[in-house]
Amino acid sequence: MAFETRSFVNGQWTTTTMNVNAVLQHYDQQDKEDSLGNLETPPVFGMLTQTLIRSPLVHWILPARFRSSERNDVAFIGDDFVQIKELRPDRQLWDVVRKENFGARIRNARVIGSTKSSSWEINGFTGSTQVKDEEEDVDMDDGEHSPGANLPRKGSSLPPQMLLLQLDTGDSVFLMLRQTTTGGLEFVTSRRRVPKPMLRLQPGMYLTVDPSSRYMAVGCSEAVFAIYGLHSRDQLVEQYRQGYPLNYVESEKHVSVPGVILKMEFLHPSPDDETHIILLVLVIIRGRTRMQVYEWQTDTDLKSVRPHSSRGHLLDERRQMPLLLIPLTIKSSFILIYEDYMTVCHGILEGHLQFSDFSRNIDPPTSFHHGKRSPIWTAWARPARREQYAVNRDDIYIVREDGIVKFVEIDSEDDDFVKGDNNVGDLESNCGSALAYLDYKANDSKSGDVLVTGGDSGAGGTYFLRARKVPLFSEPIQNWSPASDFATTFLPTDRNRIDDWKASHIRKDVVPRPDRLFATVGKGLQGAITEFRRGFEAKLGFVVDYPNPVMEAWVLCPTFDSFDDDEASLFLLSLGDKSAVLCLSGDANDIESLDEHQTKFDLRFRTITACMHEGHAVQVTEQSIVIKNGSIFNVYEKDEVLEIKQDGNVLGYGQMIEKAAIHEDLVLFTTISNGHLYLQILEQNNSNTMEHDPSPHSPPTTKICTLSRFSPNVSSIALCAVKQSLCAIVAEERDGYLALTFLTLSGTSSEELKIPSTLGEEKIHLGAIVSIAVGPSSTGLLTLLCGTRCGWLITLDLAESSLDILSSRYDRFGGGQVIIRSDELSTLDNSYFLSCDFNIYSLCPSYPQVAAISLPRERSPPWKVNQIWLTDASRPELHPPEIHSIARLRPNISGGAAGGLLLVSGSQLLLTSFSTQEKAISRFLPIKGTPSRLLYSSTLDLLIVGAVVDGVTTLRFIDQNTGEDLSAPCDEKTKESVSYIQGLGRPDERISHLLEWPYSKDGKTWHFVIVATNAGRLLIVSASPEKRSPQMGNGITNGNGIDSATTMRPKIQFFTRYKFRSDEPIYSVVGYPDGLIWGSGKYLYCDALDLREKKFRRMAGHELPSPAFNLGYEDGIIYAMTNAHSLELVRLVIGDDGEAEFVHTHADQVCRDSFHHMAIEGFTDRPIHLLSDKHCSLAGLWPTQNTRAETLDTLFEAELPHSILKLRSAKCRPVWDAVWRTDPPNIQPSVAAQDPIMTLGRTLKSVPEILGLSIDGSLSHFTILETKTWRFLRFIIDLAIRSPQVCEFTYKDDVAPLEPATTPKRMMHVNGDILRRCLEDRSLEGLLGIGLGSEESRIVIARFCELLGELHEGMLDASAATEVYLELGYQDLELLLRPVW
Repeated sequence: MAFETRSFVNGQWTTTTMNVNAVLQHYDQQDKEDSLGNLETPPVFGMLTQTLIRSPLVHWILPARFRSSERNDVAFIGDDFVQIKELRPDRQLWDVVRKENFGARIRNARVIGSTKSSSWEINGFTGSTQVKDEEEDVDMDDGEHSPGANLPRKGSSLPPQMLLLQLDTGDSVFLMLRQTTTGGLEFVTSRRRVPKPMLRLQPGMYLTVDPSSRYMAVGCSEAVFAIYGLHSRDQLVEQYRQGYPLNYVESEKHVSVPGVILKMEFLHPSPDDETHIILLVLVIIRGRTRMQVYEWQTDTDLKSVRPHSSRGHLLDERRQMPLLLIPLTIKSSFILIYEDYMTVCHGILEGHLQFSDFSRNIDPPTSFHHGKRSPIWTAWARPARREQYAVNRDDIYIVREDGIVKFVEIDSEDDDFVKGDNNVGDLESNCGSALAYLDYKANDSKSGDVLVTGGDSGAGGTYFLRARKVPLFSEPIQNWSPASDFATTFLPTDRNRIDDWKASHIRKDVVPRPDRLFATVGKGLQGAITEFRRGFEAKLGFVVDYPNPVMEAWVLCPTFDSFDDDEASLFLLSLGDKSAVLCLSGDANDIESLDEHQTKFDLRFRTITACMHEGHAVQVTEQSIVIKNGSIFNVYEKDEVLEIKQDGNVLGYGQMIEKAAIHEDLVLFTTISNGHLYLQILEQNNSNTMEHDPSPHSPPTTKICTLSRFSPNVSSIALCAVKQSLCAIVAEERDGYLALTFLTLSGTSSEELKIPSTLGEEKIHLGAIVSIAVGPSSTGLLTLLCGTRCGWLITLDLAESSLDILSSRYDRFGGGQVIIRSDELSTLDNSYFLSCDFNIYSLCPSYPQVAAISLPRERSPPWKVNQIWLTDASRPELHPPEIHSIARLRPNISGGAAGGLLLVSGSQLLLTSFSTQEKAISRFLPIKGTPSRLLYSSTLDLLIVGAVVDGVTTLRFIDQNTGEDLSAPCDEKTKESVSYIQGLGRPDERISHLLEWPYSKDGKTWHFVIVATNAGRLLIVSASPEKRSPQMGNGITNGNGIDSATTMRPKIQFFTRYKFRSDEPIYSVVGYPDGLIWGSGKYLYCDALDLREKKFRRMAGHELPSPAFNLGYEDGIIYAMTNAHSLELVRLVIGDDGEAEFVHTHADQVCRDSFHHMAIEGFTDRPIHLLSDKHCSLAGLWPTQNTRAETLDTLFEAELPHSILKLRSAKCRPVWDAVWRTDPPNIQPSVAAQDPIMTLGRTLKSVPEILGLSIDGSLSHFTILETKTWRFLRFIIDLAIRSPQVCEFTYKDDVAPLEPATTPKRMMHVNGDILRRCLEDRSLEGLLGIGLGSEESRIVIARFCELLGELHEGMLDASAATEVYLELGYQDLELLLRPVW
């Protein structure tokens, strides 16, 4: 056997063909030589990978009733996820629940069940839309549940329809949605594997379910398919009600076919013959397509099923390769779709197959078509019609890849079957295989059909189709696939990158600015730059322009005791010197301003705060307090509320109410008089007790009194319950500390809590506490959330009995004041809204603690923080406006799965729907062309895009904040405007590389943009802003009227300064101090810039084994990543005479089909080289030194689900992440030094994040692990991949090793996606066998504790309980898997 190998000959690496004997002789001699000398031992490092964003590409859209017949659910299915959405009455799709922990690729999908046959009990499964993220799912194998799995609950109801998935592991997975006891939703799974002979033939390439859902068929790519008989719905309902695991499959049969399977579908029987089953299979036998029909009755034994004819029906030559097969509901007929025509086939059961051709007129391609061939038809959908209409008719929508929609009407009474064949219009997007009709029932006269597409080379969308109208676009279905390039705003220097990065973090007085992430995506008119963001989405629905700036807003109900769907809502607005009230109708179509007589609110003065609670409504203005209690209405004027009394004596009157807090109908407020601040209270019916229940018929008794006197430095007040009694909290900033005073409402006792006003060794000033919220309650524990004036959120855990601080946490959100308030209408437990620096966030407690154990720690349990991003369907490039206030909308006008929000931005009110499903929320900056390369210019502070627009190459300079195109190409000499700079504007050419090159000489620096093309052009481009006064935009509004208040930037004038020309494509360029190093074909060139002659001079050349697709330069070393021969290290040697030459130094011992390369410093004295390839691998290489043949040794190798197209660095952790702080902040810093929980955090390398983008749009994160961290995590992985609860469809059956292996190098890979499942589902107890009491479990637990102790450098108590180690293990996982951006 011969194979290729690489050897070092005469100072060069060469590829030669060798046989086995020669290799054995070579290595035998090498072993003898190596034994005579010492070889350098490479260091041991591991690699942690985790998926940050999964590919958005949707392959199937399946509408079904997954929860109830009342819910209009839709399943969006991609490579590795299932997203259930719901179509709302406003034709908007909202997230319901998501599952993505399959661990395998989804090969096919269908819906099981029929709404007609389901004996549905609505009361048994209402299907709340207020859902959680995915819960731990049930594991089944051939219809049997694994021990400890969540079985169906006895007595509950079965949903009308389920989802059937076929994974590439050979598993058929039945997914059912079930409502949890807490009101959320979870997936219950059943699993059945195909026989082993089918595993080699891609089972699931074809998947179909018969119309009655009694049978399904799973087809391979060739040779065999399987027919499965399914249990009837009545049988499944009985299984479910009895609490048994669902076993869907009743019988099966495997059918061999002598050829390649082309299509497979069940046909529809006659309406009066529902027991009739018809399966049609198209098979290519010896290059010719035949139709084979399998026909049987439901009571027939599957073993007796045979085809009508062993030969089948032979299709003539022009009908050999249909694109689509569409079963029709009438006469068991079907449609075959071809590139240039369509045909209806009928009479196949009678043996007299007839074809009725139609649609022979080919419409010209739209502007959304890619390619030179004619566009093809890609998907179809059947709209719902009345039962009487569907007896003899069938309607079909068919979509072409360039967006053309055809509507076909089939009538069995028509001679040609085809009654209508019409083009509906153009969807103005690219369409793939994902298409569905959504059953939309309009509440008004605007009835029509709703189609949804998943998109192909860009975003899809939902469209409203009405008779004789063009399709009306409703909302986009976001898609950032395919992706071609990736850029971040990270700015490393050429030298000392890591030290500079650390130094930027040490300046803690400066508010961090995390890097932003951008990618070029899409093709043609849908080409764009996408900015990756993550958090919660607020969809903009309605914009209200108010004449005056709005400081804050509250959402109230007109009657305060009803939440009927048809009821209006009131918006109470706080203006500069007065208040206002707006009334929004229940259907959110009309809004009007109300006067004081219509609302009874006090609109004369500015509102400070307002609240509505169980029939109580309270408004506090600067001069009055208004309280509504049902029909009772009370206004307390300034003479009453501002009177200051003490011991019955009037001390004076305050000028105005400064601050206020409300609890039901009790109001705590402050006022200033004679240089002192007085704390006042207004209460009705003894509301200082927690259990008062006043009668609605008795008039309230009101008491206004003064509680205490404070200095004018009071910055915030609040009310909280301490030991079942209300207490006032007063925050002050004093000399050297912040004070919290707890004062009982009777004024009999008070306690003061002191908090340092500075943080850490850097003495960071926290600022005064400006907002206080009460956190999650537990026995004996009081949690306070305190927002400060300088951007910090302080979380304090206090002992309720003594008010001593038990733990604390400091999180930074910006530089301005932090306003924290409870989200009382949230379905998430203990949820809060936080605003800072005009950004808004949602906070809720992170994963619950495993055991209620008191562990030494200096901070409270972390918060799970999600930024709330505003999106606009009509403006995907919308940059977030400045948000000043946030409030919850009432449920009837929310429109979203988690309610709605009222946002205030300047003088505008923004009504949005709100989703609490954490997800990627991308922002799109349109290019209107196909982008190929992307560069962030730090000099110009904008994005530079190389793209093909209108068929020719060009550069675009894009403002990353507004999406504005600032490009102004000009002539080099005349500076006159031109369409394209020299070297661009050519067809059939593509920009292959972009580089910003700073060239320094004699103390001066020039910045150039380097452009390389696949046609062999290398352009040196000068770019600078136009020299004119920038025009200031005052209140620029977008298409929806949102005031962006942006500043118009000057255009960027650019021209070609110099250009090279080569016969071979130029794929990569890198700068060095004197010039450029670039690769053309298989050659590497070095050209130096001569300033005197103003031209480049060739210095050196070098031949590589294959073309260099990526180049890097560091201290005279060139990193050349070649197309087919992995990484080459070449040194540029410049002699005393100025002559230069390339000297080859290192090469990889393995030939890799490489994609991208990155050098990572900070771990050893030499960089670690990350190398991605086309085989979904990521390798870590390390250069040896002082050896006979210096090579690049492999340290680790990771197997990924997708190939990494680009690797980038970024400092993108969110602003509240601990990476931006040098030491953990705490009131008692000495505790941190002794806390073992912080040991892992201190040992992690402070290096920029490593990110990787795949062509399918998925984004991954990579962390290089030191040995102790890798050993601990690999031990967990070895247990997890053998657990059916964690790796449900991919688990192994062997015994997990107690000692992690270091070979092969793929064992150094730690899959962070599996670790995340362990963290979210709290799986460590099950993996370790805690509670089993067996000898094996005791050994595993002991090994877990031992590895965890090594990780924490011996700081753990060896005698501590296992629960303590579990707690620390979960916290370590949480630290390693925390949000990256």
